[in-house]
Amino acid sequence: MAGGAWAQAAPATPAAGNTLQELVVTGSRIPRPNLEQPTPVSVISPTIIQQAGPQNLGDIIAQLPAVGNTNTVRANSNNFGNSAGISSIDLRNLGTSRTLVLVDGQRHVNGDVGLNAVDINSIPPELVDHVEVVTGGASAIYGSDAVSGVVNIIMKKRFEGLQMDAQVGSFDGYGAKYSASATFGKTFLDDRLNLTGSVFYNKENTIWVRDIPGANNYGTITNPADLTGPVDPSFLSSPAARRNDGIPDSLFVPHVGSDFVTPNGTLINALTFAPQFMFDAKGNVIPAAARSGFNSFAFGQFPANCQDCYFGEDLNQEQSPIETKGADFRANFDWTAHLHANLDAKLVQSNVQNQIQPSFTFADFQLQPDNAFIQPDLRAALAGTPPGLYPLIGEFLQPGGRSQDIKRQTYRIVGGLNGDFDAGFANINWDGALNYGKVSTTVTNNDLEILANFHAAFDSVINPATGQPACRINVPSAGPPALADDETSAAPGCVPFNPFAPGRNSAQAFAYSFGSFDTHDTLSQEVASLNANFDTSRFFNLQGGSLGVALGAEYRQERTKDVNDPALVNGLTENLSNNSSGGYNVKEAYIELSQTIFKDWRPFMQELTLDAAFRGADYSTVGRVGAYKFSGDYGPVSWLKFRTTYSRSIRAPNITEAFLPPTPGFFSVVDPCSAENIGSQTNFAHNCAAAGIPAGFVANTNASITGQTSGNPDLLPEKSISYTGGIVFQPPVVPGLAITLDFYGIKIKNAISQVSAQSIINNCFNSASLDPTFCSLFTRDPTTHNINFVKTTFVNSSKLLTQGYEMHVTYSHDVSAFTERWRYTQGLTGSISFDLNVDYVARLRNFPFQTDPTTYNVDEGRVNNINNEGTPHWKGIADTTYKQGPVTFNWQVRYVGKGALFNIDPTSVDRSEALDVPFAKAVFYHDISLRYKLDDHFGGWGNGAEVFVGVNNVFGDNPPAVTIGTGNDVGYDLGRFFYTGITIRR
Repeated sequence: MAGGAWAQAAPATPAAGNTLQELVVTGSRIPRPNLEQPTPVSVISPTIIQQAGPQNLGDIIAQLPAVGNTNTVRANSNNFGNSAGISSIDLRNLGTSRTLVLVDGQRHVNGDVGLNAVDINSIPPELVDHVEVVTGGASAIYGSDAVSGVVNIIMKKRFEGLQMDAQVGSFDGYGAKYSASATFGKTFLDDRLNLTGSVFYNKENTIWVRDIPGANNYGTITNPADLTGPVDPSFLSSPAARRNDGIPDSLFVPHVGSDFVTPNGTLINALTFAPQFMFDAKGNVIPAAARSGFNSFAFGQFPANCQDCYFGEDLNQEQSPIETKGADFRANFDWTAHLHANLDAKLVQSNVQNQIQPSFTFADFQLQPDNAFIQPDLRAALAGTPPGLYPLIGEFLQPGGRSQDIKRQTYRIVGGLNGDFDAGFANINWDGALNYGKVSTTVTNNDLEILANFHAAFDSVINPATGQPACRINVPSAGPPALADDETSAAPGCVPFNPFAPGRNSAQAFAYSFGSFDTHDTLSQEVASLNANFDTSRFFNLQGGSLGVALGAEYRQERTKDVNDPALVNGLTENLSNNSSGGYNVKEAYIELSQTIFKDWRPFMQELTLDAAFRGADYSTVGRVGAYKFSGDYGPVSWLKFRTTYSRSIRAPNITEAFLPPTPGFFSVVDPCSAENIGSQTNFAHNCAAAGIPAGFVANTNASITGQTSGNPDLLPEKSISYTGGIVFQPPVVPGLAITLDFYGIKIKNAISQVSAQSIINNCFNSASLDPTFCSLFTRDPTTHNINFVKTTFVNSSKLLTQGYEMHVTYSHDVSAFTERWRYTQGLTGSISFDLNVDYVARLRNFPFQTDPTTYNVDEGRVNNINNEGTPHWKGIADTTYKQGPVTFNWQVRYVGKGALFNIDPTSVDRSEALDVPFAKAVFYHDISLRYKLDDHFGGWGNGAEVFVGVNNVFGDNPPAVTIGTGNDVGYDLGRFFYTGITIRR
C-alpha cells in the first residue's frame, strides 16, 4: 500500500483546513515520530484502507513493495492442506514464520498448526485504524520471529456513535466480493467508560483459473526447431537441451494437458507406455488423442476440443471461496487520570471450500481380461493381447475434484492496565496485559480414496451366479485378488467400480470407494507482559536531552494439538496423517535505551541520537538466546538526517519443526557410494571409504527405502544479522515534502529447512569429511551396505540473504498555493497529497546448505513463485489523493517489474534460452476511486453518509499468460475489478 500513508512530522505549511497530527509509530518501545526513527517504518492509513474497496486486509498489506505475495488467500488456494483460506504476511520474501504480527502491540495466536503465522482474515479491515510496518530485524524490541520485521495492526478505540459499512465488488463477471459491518460505541460515567461493539461479515466467491482473462491452459512444449545440434551434456534429461544456439528449447503454447490421466480414462500400452485407447463420457472407446506438441511422456499440446484430455484449468481454483463473520467487543475505562483499563474480546469464524484435482490412478493398475466392465468394442480392440500385456489404466476417479470444507474459529481476549506514576527519580509510564488466543480448525477432507475398498471395487468380474458385475473378493471362483493384497481387508458390501468413464458410477459405488474424513487442529497462546518507559530528565541530561529508557518482561506459552480420523491415522486412505501435539514456553526480558547526544548545538550539529536494545529469552526447547540492536541518526541540519541500524535477531523453531510426529514413508534415492556414482564428486570416494563402504560396492538401485518424516527436537535457533542505512530529506524550499532512502540487508544463518532424502545422503559425503548432521539421518545394512532407512526432518542447514533499497516520498499541500498562480485555476481549493513507495531487491538468495557457498538459489529478478519465493527486482506504488469539500478522488499506480520465468541460479543450465517467452513483462496497474459525502442532501438523511465507487486495474491488464494457473501469478491482478459501497455514521 502506498508508502506515503506512513507517518511523518507535520509539513512546514499544512494544507488549509487540515491539522496534520504528529503520528507516533511503534518502530521503538520509546515513542517518537516516524521521521525520527532510525528504522524504516511504513504506516497504512485509514484512508488507504477505505480506498482499497472490499478486499481482505492481507491483500491490502501485500501491496506494500516490501511484502511478498506468497501467502495471500490466492497463494494458499488449490492445495490440499489446512492453510487454504489463510492470509499471512511475508516481509522481505523471507517466509511468514520470520515476520511477527502484532495487534495493538500484543501478540496474536497463529492461524494454522503448520504455518506459524497469524491469519489476517481474522482481523476485519473495517475495524482497523491503521497498520504499522517495521522492516528489518526487530527481535531485540519485540521478540522471536521478528527476523524480517514487525507488522503492528492498530484497531479503532473509544468509538462513539453508530457506523455501518457495506461494500460489493467483482471482477469482469466473476470473483464477487461482499462485506458489511456495524460498529456501535457509547461513553458513560463522564466519558470515563467507553464500550464498543462490532459485527462484520465478508465473503469472497470462488475464482476458477478458467475464468481469468487470458487463461487457455498454457504450458510448454519442446521446440521441434531445436532438436538438432550438439547436446549440452550437463542437461541430458530433456531432448531439447541444446547448447546456447539462439533457438529456444521450449515454446509457450495453449492447450497443454495430459492424455495419460484423463477424466474418462486412458488405457496405456504395457509395452510402449503410450496411450492406446481413450473413452468418451459414455464409456465408448475413442482413439487416443493426437499430440501437436511434446512436453513430457505424460503431457503435451492437444486440440482445444479434445474429448478426454486433462486440462488443469478446468478443475483448479485460483482462489478458494471464503466466508468470514465475527464480533468484537472493546471496553476502555479510566479509573483515574493515571490508571486505565482495557478489554478486547473477539470471535471470528471462517468457512473455506477448497478444491483440487480428483484422485487418480497413473498406470498403477493393469486392466484384467475378466474385468466386468469391458464392453464389446474394447474387447474386440484388445483381441489377441496376452493377459500379461493388457494395458495399464490412467484416469481421474471422480467426475469433479477432491474438496475440503474448512471451518476455522478464532477466539481472542486481551485484558490490560496502563498508566503512569511518579517514582521520584522519574515519571514512569507502564502497561501490562494478559492475552489468551485459541484457533480451532476442522477440516473435512471429502472424496478421499479408501485404499482397500477401492482396490477391491476396481478389481471386478462378472458373477457367474447372477451375470452381473461383482467384486472379485466376493466371487470365490474368480481367483485371488489381482490388483492389491489389501483387497481382502476391504469392508463388507463391496460395490464394483467401473473404470471406463468413472462419472457413470452410482452413488453407492462412490460411497464405498471414497469417503469424508475429518482432522481437528487446535492452537492456543497465553501471554503475560509488562512494559515501562521513562526518561532521566530529573537526574541525568546531556546537551541533547535526557536518556529514554524502556524495559519489560513477557511470558508466553504456545501449544498445538492435532486429532485425526482413525482412518487417516491408520493409513486406510490416500492421506496418512498422524495425531500430534506439542508446545513450548518462553520467558523474555528486554531493555531499550535512547539518548540524544546533542540537539541544535552548533553548525552542522543539529542532532545526534544513539539507541541500543537487548533482549534475553529462555525457551523450554532451545534454552537461552539473546538479541540486540544498535542504531543512530545524525542530522547536520534540520532538513537532512542520516540513520542506520545494526541488529541481531533470533527465531526459535516452531512447534511443527520441533514436534511433528514420525510419519512412515518410502524413498527412492541414488547412492553416491555406488561404483557408478562415486566419481561424480571429489569428496565421495574418501568419505565413502571412511564410512566403511568397500571399494567396488554396487547399490541395489531398484529397492524402495523405508523411512520417516518427523520434526527435530534438537534444532537450534536461527540467527540473523540485519543492517540498514539511509537518509531523511525534508527540503525547506518545498514545504510538505519528505523523502527517505534506505539500504537494507538481512543475513540468516542456521535457517531451518526440511531436507529431502537424496540431499541428506549426498551431503553426508559431499564435504571435506563426513558430515555428522546428515550422516546420522540414515542407516545401512551392515552386511550388504545398502541404505535401508532414511529419516527426513528439519535441520539447521540453510542460509538466507537479502539486500536492497527502498524509497519513500510523501508530499501534501493546499492546492491554492499552486492554483492561484494561473488564471484558469484561480479559486480552486482543497488539498492534495502524494505518496510513493519503491523497493529494489538487489539480492534474494537461498543457500540450501550453508557450508557450500557455491550452490544457491537466485530469487531476485524472478516472477513471484509460491515455491521459491522469488520476486522482481522492482516493485512500487504511488498514491495521489485530492480532497475538496465533500469530494475525495484517489488515483493509485502500482508497478510490478519484469521477472524471469527461467531458473537463474548460477549452477543451473535452465537459461533464458529455455523458453521462447523467458520473461514476464513489467506492468503498471492503475486504480481510481471517488468518495462523496452526502451531508447536505436528501433532506438531512444524508448527514454522516458517504458513498464511493472505484475501479482497480482500470485498463484491465491480465496476468502474464505464462503464469496463469501455475501458482506464479499471485503477484499480478486477475483483471479489472469494480466496487461500490456506502458508509453511514450517526
